[in-house]
Amino acid sequence: MPLQTLNPASVSRTPLPRRHPPLPFPHLPPRRRLAGGAVRPRAAVAVAVSGAVNDEARWRPPPGAREGKDTDLATLGNLCVDVVLSVPCLPPAQRDERLAYMEGLAASPPDQKYWEAGGNCNLAFAAARLGLRCSTLGHVGEEVYGKFLLDVLQAEGISVVGMLENTDATACRHAYETLLCWVLVDPFQRHGFCSRADFSKEPAFSWIQKLPAETKTAIHHSKILFSNGYAFDEFSPDVIASAIDCAIDAGTSVFFDPGPRGRSLLNGNLDEHRALEHALRLSDVLLLTSDEAESLTNIQNPIEAGQELLRRGIRTKWVVIKMGSKGSIMITESAVSCAPSFKIRVVDTVGCGDSFTAAIAFGFLHNLPAISTLALANAVGAATATGYGAGRNVAHLDKVLHLLRESDINEEETTWTELMEGCSACPEVSVLSKTPINGVSKPFVNLVPVCGVVTDLLSMLEVAPERSVVQA
Repeated sequence: MPLQTLNPASVSRTPLPRRHPPLPFPHLPPRRRLAGGAVRPRAAVAVAVSGAVNDEARWRPPPGAREGKDTDLATLGNLCVDVVLSVPCLPPAQRDERLAYMEGLAASPPDQKYWEAGGNCNLAFAAARLGLRCSTLGHVGEEVYGKFLLDVLQAEGISVVGMLENTDATACRHAYETLLCWVLVDPFQRHGFCSRADFSKEPAFSWIQKLPAETKTAIHHSKILFSNGYAFDEFSPDVIASAIDCAIDAGTSVFFDPGPRGRSLLNGNLDEHRALEHALRLSDVLLLTSDEAESLTNIQNPIEAGQELLRRGIRTKWVVIKMGSKGSIMITESAVSCAPSFKIRVVDTVGCGDSFTAAIAFGFLHNLPAISTLALANAVGAATATGYGAGRNVAHLDKVLHLLRESDINEEETTWTELMEGCSACPEVSVLSKTPINGVSKPFVNLVPVCGVVTDLLSMLEVAPERSVVQA
């Protein structure tokens, strides 16, 4: 059966006005620009990164390390172009058949109106719409897909720092091309994904052997470095560990989301296992689903799993557990905070996790209380779920504000009570609630009225830069 493109009306690609220019990093030479103004990553000079030192000896940032940080959030890797297609059935499970299926897709590229920026671009878009200054660190090729990706990121006001370390003419041409991810949607709205990274034992950009100098400088000028498990599909474990070490040396906070790759990395080769443990131990904030937390700890209760990850960490301040339609949980050393989800009509969940993470970063940078950070993250993720697709379709601030003003949360006390009753050592617990006044429904459980949390959030967000309030 032939492939069909999605209804163009559901994936419209109206160009967005440029909101602010990409923030330059001091002392970096200018990068080449394409026609139309998009920034082309220059060939960065590779520098040796010293081997990792003892974890306990490096967790404190050097004096003054937070000074001169003109970027709020930098994402590491996972820059790709999504090609969104409606298909009669999802790709086959067998590797060879799946590869042939993907090659068949690539043989007849669909119209550009079905392309979208994907991967960590989703996170950068959502964060920028909350008013954060963002940059993306990764490899973008010289072909038409790369130009498209750079144009889209520039239009959203997001800087791109390339990781093109060399131009080895003997290497396979496709090794330097922009990663494509085929996002396939069947008639039942189920999603399937195909990428060339799925069919190689080596990372897609295995030719990047060391962290490029320009990337290190960008990390030094960022307040947060975000990485996830998908970065291992592109870069070697040593490069990812070096990026984390670079962030720690610069006083840059590290966010890590192992994602579905966490389990395979845990059971992978020695280098992958070590790099995963390095990221889990040295991150300031860990973000996981309840299933992912269980797979890394063998603990079923998400609160106890989060507490275990917190104990293992050296610098870990927050462990955030995403509970899907139930809401989210944040575990810190002294408390547990729970926030139910917002009631919405779910249209598409792609990009919701990225949007959620953007709001967690906002709360972290603005020193928001845990319960307020979770409420905002739930609202941003839910706002994205009300529309089709990710990329430029992630939620704009106006949708987030609408959900917050309605404050219609799925209050199911049973969910949180069962989790807490199943937790052997539960500290102070706060639960976002519709209850109009503070109260205690169970011992050590503090009900936090959603109205007060929303009032505080609205006072911050309603005065956000005008660039954030763009109609979808």
